[in-house]
Amino acid sequence: MAATLSRLEDLHRSHSFTWPFETFDVFLSGTNRLDRAGLEAKLAPGNRGGWCFELNEWLALKLEDEGFRVRRLLARNVRVPDRPRTHQIVLVEAEGELWIADAGFAAQTLREPMKLEAGYERVQDGLPYRLDRRQGASGTMAEPESWVLQVIHEGTWKDTYRFTLETATAEDFALGNHYHLTHPGSSFVDQRVAAMPIEGGRISLADNVFKTFRNTKQGEVLVSQDTLSDRNTYRDLLADQFGVRLDPPALARLWDRRPSVSRGTPPLASAVDPS
Repeated sequence: MAATLSRLEDLHRSHSFTWPFETFDVFLSGTNRLDRAGLEAKLAPGNRGGWCFELNEWLALKLEDEGFRVRRLLARNVRVPDRPRTHQIVLVEAEGELWIADAGFAAQTLREPMKLEAGYERVQDGLPYRLDRRQGASGTMAEPESWVLQVIHEGTWKDTYRFTLETATAEDFALGNHYHLTHPGSSFVDQRVAAMPIEGGRISLADNVFKTFRNTKQGEVLVSQDTLSDRNTYRDLLADQFGVRLDPPALARLWDRRPSVSRGTPPLASAVDPS
């Protein structure tokens, strides 16, 4: 199949709506794999999701399989102060132009690629996004030029993450992935998170609080919020809303909010029901 913009858009949208963002490996196994075989084992069966290093590497591999030229990049989440570069995105060439692909940014992940062009805006399922370019100042100690992905929040453009076009390596991603799994500064070691876009909005699950959002041109609007009261409800919601199916020991670990594996709690031998 030709590496066209239309095909890139179709693949991006399919990935964003098929695999949920989720951080459960921090609590279930304490490890994950970023190589093709590991991603195939976890994502291909359709019973788990992952975070940016998994979801966007999986997207990059599938794009390469279809003949797209890609470059893997690292971005810095600027919504949290002093955050290191721990977000993987993908630069893709389609029909002679460059596009940013990102199917793994949790709360406000892209549904479709963004053209690498200063001021480029795109409304995705009712929510506006924009790419902004920050020029590097003159001088020997100046910051280099960078790009920023922005999203509308309460009618105002808000920065989400910043990146340069420097190629990142597998070792760079391994370090960022390890940070998310183990570092006390990582937001993932204290909260079990799942998130996924839906038509015209998104859903999220933080510990046992489930939220539904609707997209508008002024930003997201909270539609509903429910606190899950028992383990079976939690299990059914994970399966029905996010497509995540866990075996009983893994489900019990998440529901009971046992400490992160990175904090010294032994991992489970099995986290996914093989059936």
